[in-house]
Amino acid sequence: MNEVSNEKISALQKIILEQANQQREALASDARKDADAWLSREMAKLERETNAVLEDAKSRAEDIHRRQILSAEREKSTEMLRQQNRLLGEALKKFQDGLVRLRDRGDYDAILTGLASEAIRSLTGEPGGEQGTFKLRLASLDASRGEKVAGAVSKKNPRSKMVFEHDPAPIIGGCWVISEDGRRQINADWQSRTQEMADVIADRLLSLL
Repeated sequence: MNEVSNEKISALQKIILEQANQQREALASDARKDADAWLSREMAKLERETNAVLEDAKSRAEDIHRRQILSAEREKSTEMLRQQNRLLGEALKKFQDGLVRLRDRGDYDAILTGLASEAIRSLTGEPGGEQGTFKLRLASLDASRGEKVAGAVSKKNPRSKMVFEHDPAPIIGGCWVISEDGRRQINADWQSRTQEMADVIADRLLSLL
């Protein structure tokens, strides 16, 4: 009786152990599957995050590159404008110096006479001028020429009279012509003429650059 019981017990234990082993293997298999699934999810997540970081870095690099190009273009444009302004300044300086050197010519009095006569025509709007008195102002260096030039202008424009004002004008050459009442004035001096020519000289320079 005892032997039969022992055999049954042993058989039952064996069955229990086999079931336990089967359950353990099933649990282990499920655990491996869960681990594989978790690892797969984490790797996919890591790949997405890595791609996002790489895309952001690429975008930042492209943005920096764009800004560098724009900055270089602005710098190039600024430098070009700086050079153009420098060349224009030099050209205007040479033009003005050339006008100042007219003083060394033998016909400088005639040049001043022509400038003053042209100024009278601009003030009156008539080729022959109008009857009236006009005041002539010259640079301090040209003061000794004033009476002679005023007389020549009056002779050239018989309907007008030019009076030389001894108070020098703040100019480097050329002349100022003022109406008798002082309300109208033509600045035919070298600074004014240089400024008037600035646009023309700038256009010529730009066509050469």
